[in-house]
Amino acid sequence: MVRRRSYDQYCGLAHALDVVGERWTLLIVRELMSGPKRYSDLAEALAGIGTSLLATRVRQLEAEGVLRRRLLDPPNVHVAYELTDIGRELGRAAVPLAMWGARHFTDAPRSAEESFRAEWWLVFLADSLNARQSPGLCAEYEFHVDDSVTRLRIADGHADVLSGTHDTPVDAVLHSDSATVAAVIGGRTTIADAFTAGRIQGEGDPEKLAYLLDLLNSQLRSMSGRSDGAQHRDPVATSAPDDD
Repeated sequence: MVRRRSYDQYCGLAHALDVVGERWTLLIVRELMSGPKRYSDLAEALAGIGTSLLATRVRQLEAEGVLRRRLLDPPNVHVAYELTDIGRELGRAAVPLAMWGARHFTDAPRSAEESFRAEWWLVFLADSLNARQSPGLCAEYEFHVDDSVTRLRIADGHADVLSGTHDTPVDAVLHSDSATVAAVIGGRTTIADAFTAGRIQGEGDPEKLAYLLDLLNSQLRSMSGRSDGAQHRDPVATSAPDDD
């Protein structure tokens, strides 16, 4: 068992933070939400973590039962890491935290020092996308955000995120930038408004593209707790007037 620090408090939050409160831990979980990854894949995606610290965090999460090792299927037979059932539950529990961060701390453009991958925002949406609305739909979408590319595959009511580019054709392609994506997820604009302004552009099968946009809109509303696409209201402007 890998030693870890503890808050020594009999509290669910304290025990959860005992497991995931260390730096980089939740980002490792985020990386694995899109599927198994090799150690080298994690190191590449988490530039700056350092190999020794990454090894320590992986061992800690493995000891806690959050992730496990497995062999990738042929022809790429390599040892990889994947989330266990409780690890995927943890990933889902992190979604509200990611949404909170997008709402309150991504209003400034991405700095030159900040890395970005398109899959980072998509994986939080894809894990709980209600693709079962059209269980017979099979579609594959490609997202180009800044200089990053990722794919979303929907088949048999299940959505998967695929890192990077692939040789197989897609049904539709979306182009945007990280600032626009952050604004949409943070509730500062809507997908429709971003399309109208040209900040999101789409091409490909019109029917499947429309389905994707409806699906993303529905999921964003659900995750943000709003029943429509309205912006967050200013609490000052909506508070009750003072009595005269």
